[in-house]
Amino acid sequence: MFKAQMYRKAMIILFTLGVAAALEWSGYRYGMFFNEDFYWMEAIIYMGLIGWVVLLAATKRIDSIPLAALLPLGMSVLYMLELWLGPASTKGTIDSMLRWLTYGSWSILLWGLWRSDLGRAWGRWAIQSTGVLLLAGGWAGWYGWTTFPQIVLRFNDAELSATGARLAGFMQYPNAYGAVLAAFLLMQLQSWTDNSKPRAYSWLASITVIPYGAALFLTESRGAIVALLFGILLAYFLHKPYERRRFRNIFGITAVGSAIMAKFSWNWMQGMDGSLDGVGRGVVGSVHFWIALFSAIVGAIILIRLRKDRLSRKSGINEEIGEFRKVVEVRTVMDSPIGAKLSWLSAGVGVAAISWLAFGSAGSRIAEHYGTVTSRRLFYEDAWRMFKDSPIFGYGGESWRMLFGLYQSQPYVGNEVHSGYFEMMLDLGIVGVGMLLLLLGVYVIKMWKQEKNAIAPAAVLVVHAAVDFDWSYSFVWLLLIAWFTIHSVPRAGEGSSKASPASGGGWRPIGRIALALLLLCSAGAGLWTASRLDAAVSARAAAVSAAAPAAREAKLRAALDANPAWTRIRMELAMLLPLQERASLLEAGLRYEPQAPPLFLQLGITYAELGHVAQARDRLREALRLERFSRDGQTTAIVSMANLAKSLHDDGDEVQAGEAAEATVSMFERYRALDREVTEMKNVANDKKFGMTMAAKLRTAECLLLLSRDEDAGVLLLEIMTEGDEDWQEQAYKLLQDNKLL
Repeated sequence: MFKAQMYRKAMIILFTLGVAAALEWSGYRYGMFFNEDFYWMEAIIYMGLIGWVVLLAATKRIDSIPLAALLPLGMSVLYMLELWLGPASTKGTIDSMLRWLTYGSWSILLWGLWRSDLGRAWGRWAIQSTGVLLLAGGWAGWYGWTTFPQIVLRFNDAELSATGARLAGFMQYPNAYGAVLAAFLLMQLQSWTDNSKPRAYSWLASITVIPYGAALFLTESRGAIVALLFGILLAYFLHKPYERRRFRNIFGITAVGSAIMAKFSWNWMQGMDGSLDGVGRGVVGSVHFWIALFSAIVGAIILIRLRKDRLSRKSGINEEIGEFRKVVEVRTVMDSPIGAKLSWLSAGVGVAAISWLAFGSAGSRIAEHYGTVTSRRLFYEDAWRMFKDSPIFGYGGESWRMLFGLYQSQPYVGNEVHSGYFEMMLDLGIVGVGMLLLLLGVYVIKMWKQEKNAIAPAAVLVVHAAVDFDWSYSFVWLLLIAWFTIHSVPRAGEGSSKASPASGGGWRPIGRIALALLLLCSAGAGLWTASRLDAAVSARAAAVSAAAPAAREAKLRAALDANPAWTRIRMELAMLLPLQERASLLEAGLRYEPQAPPLFLQLGITYAELGHVAQARDRLREALRLERFSRDGQTTAIVSMANLAKSLHDDGDEVQAGEAAEATVSMFERYRALDREVTEMKNVANDKKFGMTMAAKLRTAECLLLLSRDEDAGVLLLEIMTEGDEDWQEQAYKLLQDNKLL
């Protein structure tokens, strides 16, 4: 019996260490933003689920899986439905389906692992160790002690950064990193109101809470700060009255320490020459660094001291002897009437410290410069228009990235819609949003019953996802599900075994068999698919490093065989093939992404090179319809058609040459009208630098000359003579001379 218990404890600890490794690696690996990084981890989690289901089925405990743990799988089913309906992107939909299958598998595994007190205790450390890794990495990057790519982003625009540098962490995006830091910060703040945690846990909170706050300020993420303030307010009201006083004190101390540490770290960065190379070597001699470090150390000492004097409250039933314990209260100065006034003073000083930071020169962007907020409004307006065209089921995975060029009202750069909820609306429509809200609602209800204070840190991530694309990072969902699970899973022995589905009474025998088969088949299919997709990633990587064209072609063919829906591989391979085979390969790609601008553009170019006027014209027009604000796309389409017109004219095919020239002029006229429309826009968000190009004017002028529209051609050539650089002027002048238009 003793050996069995020891073996069980060892397994719990071992598997929880695996959970910690998965969380830490996914956080370190760019937050698992890129699907190509996540496939192999998905495969491992699927294998874990298969083993767990087999074990439960063998011991006839498959019905111990609660319904709440299965909810993420519902999202995966909806993406599977999108595959049947015909998505905008097959690859994007498959990737999203696999991600949610992974989240569901992760949820089931954690519900099984953390049912015991030992499992939850180790699980909390797994979550905390992840936060410490992300925090330490961020500070190491800020002071130049690590060369992790883009851990600090550099800017020359006050709209984007006050200091010219924003802390982005391993996630390489300040806003998402800031949201994660905010959630961990609130976890540490709440440790002073939870006496059930071990002393080491509170010591860790004391040491890290101020660095968390300062790092959050260094991200300059307004959305993350607002989400944190919402979470703090929610936590305050979720706490009992006697806990709120302590919470105010800790908030005030943390705010002051974080503001000082961030302020001097900002000052240190402003003193740099703009390059992070070798920065770490100069840190020791910087007074700003030592003041920042001193503020963190002093704050930690104060917080540790306060923790030693914490309120001790123990109540409940002694389950071993069945006797009721009396409530024991040890009051300190903090819990006295004087302490109440001091706590309000502490909170007020904390707010003042934040205001000093936010409205000072270092935090000017936090308080001013709302151009990025205006850009978000554009995203949401265009996303709403897109949603209204398919409101029920959406367009499938990565629909915004695929279709936003068709709907965008201004030439902004926006591969992400910057809202997790809008993204879900576009991907899965009203049905998907309803499923998502059901999932979150169930978890909140369960947390309310078990540990309602834990709702606040989760709320930070859930709220911030409304204004940014945090949920595109698989790490964020893995962290959220881990936090939800550890604070909502029923304790062993709780509830009625006859009434609760989680304890065995809710599933009939046929239902148990069906559940086991469903999970095994889903995990097995996911394992096979993820393995194939990962093989495609490996083959493409080998192709990139291949020196010989034949070897590169062979590797790309292997990659495409493993993942035929991957358009990037298809286009890379197409460039190595003869024209006719290239056209066939690209046309086949439209089965997987029927509205992909790059595919249509390359098809138009290919047909132009083949001499097919109608096909080239139609494909190029469709490419421009799908992405009208692409300056390069507009120019490439015009140049391709102009080249075709000239080639046909040189071959003596005047009819076909005329058609190609007319198509060129028609494209140019649409391009010019769009350019004028953008020029007349007020406060236009022109991140794409959209405008008229000299190449488009020159090649259109050539087509106008071919159509004997000399006067119109002369107007364009004179514009080039006025606006173009020396090379363009020389070419325009030659055309004017050759055609006697001077």
